[in-house]
Amino acid sequence: MHPTPPRTPLHPRPRHWIQAAGASAVLALLAACGGSDAPPSQQLTLEQKVGQMVMMGVDGTSADAPGVQQALAQVRAGQLGGVILYRYNITDPTQVRALTGALQQANPLELPLLIALDQEGGLVQRLRASNGFADTPSHEEVAATQTPDQARATYRTMAQMVAGAGFNFNFGPVVDLRGDPLDPEHRAVSPVIGQLKRSFSDDPARVVLYASQFILAHREAGVLTALKHYPGHGLATSDSHLGLVDVTRTAQPIEQWPFQQLVAGGMADAIMTAHLVNRNVDPDWPVTLSEKFIGPQLRTRDGFDGVVVTDDLHMGAIQQHHSLRESVVRAIVAGNDVLVFSNNPGAAKNAPGFVPRYDMGQHAATLVREAIARGELTTEQVDAAWQRLARLRGKLAAAH
Repeated sequence: MHPTPPRTPLHPRPRHWIQAAGASAVLALLAACGGSDAPPSQQLTLEQKVGQMVMMGVDGTSADAPGVQQALAQVRAGQLGGVILYRYNITDPTQVRALTGALQQANPLELPLLIALDQEGGLVQRLRASNGFADTPSHEEVAATQTPDQARATYRTMAQMVAGAGFNFNFGPVVDLRGDPLDPEHRAVSPVIGQLKRSFSDDPARVVLYASQFILAHREAGVLTALKHYPGHGLATSDSHLGLVDVTRTAQPIEQWPFQQLVAGGMADAIMTAHLVNRNVDPDWPVTLSEKFIGPQLRTRDGFDGVVVTDDLHMGAIQQHHSLRESVVRAIVAGNDVLVFSNNPGAAKNAPGFVPRYDMGQHAATLVREAIARGELTTEQVDAAWQRLARLRGKLAAAH
């Protein structure tokens, strides 16, 4: 068995980065965008609430590109709440600032549009020297060569770069373990995490320590973060981009400890789920689509009442086994608040018949409306997800 690290958080509970904005400002923004105290004329429709839960990848580098135009039309209609950009969307700092600016300007809500990227450092960084920004070391390199204070400075520079490019949501840090903490040889296990230097360490306490520097630096810059990949991808022996990953025999409770500690310390803005199957918990559904993980474990047991984000629902692990309709409905039933559809052929390369859709906000709303009519989903589940998401975005708005 793995020893259990001490339950005391490594850091005192930090003052949340949005508190200075004041609770009244947050409540006012929520009311203006469909909160419980909003006038009926300002309430969002069901279709708009679902659209606000969708984060979509776009095709193009400017507001004139057809794939971006479709996104802009949905944003203007209140039917798309988030956009994620990849390296192929970014050519230089001026270009990406214009693109993110056009997306944000199209948003009619007082709550900011979520504009996200994966900016971990190392192999996973959309802003890098090759497109006019600066390179950031990998998680593994940072933890191996820098003190926590130095790491804070490194991530402060990165977070300011992210914010300056017009992004307000960074899908990081990775809090998966590099490998088994009891392995005397300290081998990196996962081909898509540890072997790519995306983990801080195989020591869970060290993961929490360095992840905290990442998060605090982003809070200083006004950028949201998402812990990933819940409940832990570090001991998985295959890549969920390529297909479903079964961790029934390899998952260890110690993998969830970094998530639990960061939640307990008030350090989790959002948490991203993983496309993993653990048949000891749920024999039928991967974590992202499972009611048995997010509700009973993450929310009830671990006390997380914030936003849960799916990993990309266009990845092979989902596309090979579930229809788009099933993915949308099950993700909401499971308790996710943001549904990510990358439209990225690279992420879906092992998904037969994959075709990007740039109307995902509208299409997801149609699928949800049909599922409610069939009794597979309730409006209350959509409302609960929207309220969690609106609270997070309200805090982001108040901080700016």
